[in-house]
Amino acid sequence: KLFRCIFNVFTEFLSVGVFFVGTVVFCAWIMTSMFHGDDGPASEGFRTFQTSLNSMFVAGVSDEFVAVFLKSYTRRRWLGLLWLLFLVIAHVLLLSLVLDTLVAAYMTYSEKTDKRLTDEKVSGMMQAFNKLATTKDGEQLVAKEVFMEFIREYCRSPRVELIPPRHADILFASIDEDGSETIDKSEFFSICDIIQVQFWCTRTHPVIKDRYPQLWNHKYAEAFRHWVVTSLDKVVNFILLANLALVILETWYDLSSTLDEPEWMDLAEMAFSFIYLGECAMKLSVVSFDTYWAAPSNRFDFLTTWLLVCTSVIERIFEGNLSTYMNMLRLLRLLRVVKQLKNLESVQLMVDITTKIVVASADMMTLLGTVVYFFTALSVQIYGGELRKGNDALEGSEYLEKHMQVLNCNDMAMAFGVWVVMLLCEYEPTFADAVSRISGPERHCWVIFPIFYVLGVSVVFELVKAFTIEVFLTLKQERMSEASKNTAFEKTVTTFQKAFNETGETLHYKNRDRKGLSAEETKKAVVRIEKKQKKAAKKHQAPSDEEDMEESSSDESSSSRSSKSSSSSSSEAENTESGPDHGE
Repeated sequence: KLFRCIFNVFTEFLSVGVFFVGTVVFCAWIMTSMFHGDDGPASEGFRTFQTSLNSMFVAGVSDEFVAVFLKSYTRRRWLGLLWLLFLVIAHVLLLSLVLDTLVAAYMTYSEKTDKRLTDEKVSGMMQAFNKLATTKDGEQLVAKEVFMEFIREYCRSPRVELIPPRHADILFASIDEDGSETIDKSEFFSICDIIQVQFWCTRTHPVIKDRYPQLWNHKYAEAFRHWVVTSLDKVVNFILLANLALVILETWYDLSSTLDEPEWMDLAEMAFSFIYLGECAMKLSVVSFDTYWAAPSNRFDFLTTWLLVCTSVIERIFEGNLSTYMNMLRLLRLLRVVKQLKNLESVQLMVDITTKIVVASADMMTLLGTVVYFFTALSVQIYGGELRKGNDALEGSEYLEKHMQVLNCNDMAMAFGVWVVMLLCEYEPTFADAVSRISGPERHCWVIFPIFYVLGVSVVFELVKAFTIEVFLTLKQERMSEASKNTAFEKTVTTFQKAFNETGETLHYKNRDRKGLSAEETKKAVVRIEKKQKKAAKKHQAPSDEEDMEESSSDESSSSRSSKSSSSSSSEAENTESGPDHGE
């Protein structure tokens, strides 16, 4: 699938690439003709067509164009017009057009793929409904017993989370609004969208409710639980602000060379740590640990609280030995402050989109890592041990002047750094120049770097950018229409939660790679599928009609032949009968 995507995108990229190569070759030919026979410093990089081609390529794809055109522009000022035209075409138009072309091509391919996957998904749901449904009063419906059997069969798949019969029964009841013990096609489609979500339940209240019911039901205990649920987070927010002020004050004392930090600040740090520990204890006195741990924010609070307590204790015990690391450990308190940003809607949007992009880009990043690994291993085999300070061939090169010896190809780790720099800088001519010096221009070993630019940077890395843009736009659009899209899902979840709350349990769910379909998308997919089925039926019917016409024509011809033969036989009979009479 990934290589098919790259192939479709590469065909769109090819037209821009051909135009870019033509521009580089044409300008290199002009510069070679201009400086042919000129041995001055202005002709450096343009004395032969090969060096001119390399110079124009470097000027067109990297930020080193100033060093490339500076000497020629100093010698002949009117060449600035040629350079301006070339840089505008190469940098402003073509390099931007590469990303635009890849984004447009990838989004077109992604839309076609999403439409095809949606059609396949809806087609599978339609086939499943047609097999399970029975006709009742002219309408196709799925009975509850058949649905429960379908869920048991569905859960036999190794890639599907187990759905207990109790959960399936509640799910069916939440969808079956009229209580007829049957569901129609739209309700069945809603269930198919919901069962992709992983549900689980935990005990709501702690053990103290069963062991000490009188204490649990006391009016002060009820008031305490109400305060924890409604007001504790607000109080903790003010405490976090005070802690932030303390951290800023401690940092100011640490950076000061004349002021010593007061002793009460250490005690304040310890006090804040135990306040956070008390917050966790109060929440665990209201809900069970499983219910508390099910929320990611509570896990964050629990882990950071114990981390802060441990660091405060370590600071008090090993103050002399760990004084160097105390400033870093103290910054851990800011994690609790940062956590409060999750309440902002814009922060929630960015965190959600970033997380989904990272998860969804696994295939793209794998492809990019494969390309980088291939060139890393190849460079170690070709240039291993050559890019070093003691190599006489590198004397006077920018590689040594810029002190880039740490970026070498002596082993896989060092070579990996070379190609990461090439990837992020898009093209670094220093490496190509150094390789050309140590291997000789006639061996053309430096060509590996332009090849990596075309394959790794211009195609794969730009495709990763296009993928990121497409995913960002899609996720933002989905989030904007999330209220109308997940109405049935949220309604079912609410019904689930009410049913489990009555039993003293809390329902949790995880949208694990779930991409729900809205009612509008489902209707469009159904229309497309029905059109395809009608076209297939017409194509299947056309040959049968032709066969019927051929059979009818063959029947007519056979009947005509039989009539001709019968007429001829009757005429012969008449002749034989008239023959004796005629003789007489």
